[in-house]
Amino acid sequence: MNEYSGQKICDKILEYADLSNLKTLEIGCGTGRISSILSTKTNFLFAIDPDEHAIKKARANVSGVDFRTGSGEALDFPTAFFDIVIFTLSLHHQDSQKALSEAMRVLRTDGIILVIEPIPDGEIEVLFSFLHNENKEKVAAQNCIDNSGLTTVKSEVFTSDWVFEDKTDLFNSVFEYYDMPFDYDTAEEISNFLGEKINSNPIVCKDKMIIQCLQV
Repeated sequence: MNEYSGQKICDKILEYADLSNLKTLEIGCGTGRISSILSTKTNFLFAIDPDEHAIKKARANVSGVDFRTGSGEALDFPTAFFDIVIFTLSLHHQDSQKALSEAMRVLRTDGIILVIEPIPDGEIEVLFSFLHNENKEKVAAQNCIDNSGLTTVKSEVFTSDWVFEDKTDLFNSVFEYYDMPFDYDTAEEISNFLGEKINSNPIVCKDKMIIQCLQV
């Protein structure tokens, strides 16, 4: 399996902001997939994730980033510390209202918040929902954005490709993604959703996301 969402997310972030001289915080960095690319664009990148094991991997594999274990709901940074705060597919994984409030607190005057979130009706999103459905959380996160008092300066929907060699690669990849054992009923649901595409070689599925630029 090859997925190109990480690079596409970074490309979109850089369309919205020149990070070179901005003190930047990435919330929800995981093992540093996005951080590794953003680190080449700025000398001031901090990245947090609540998963201590993921942060250890990120520190081992990515240089030039200040990785820290932490939650977006309670940021361990001073008020008005950052020029830009970026949620990389992470807002719906936490209390979105608290996380946005904290992002506003640590943001300098005229700073921006970039939120990248998956859209529930995307092909990859539907496919993964058969294993772990986060649709309610994604909708709740968007509602929090809409009611946060933040101004949406700009937003757009964009897509990227996930490419699987064949259906065996697809099933192996999606179950491994959630560290779950193979389940025939779930595999059948995925096959029915993809229809004739399930027998393609390769299988190309669209990942659908939205980027929103927010300002106080």
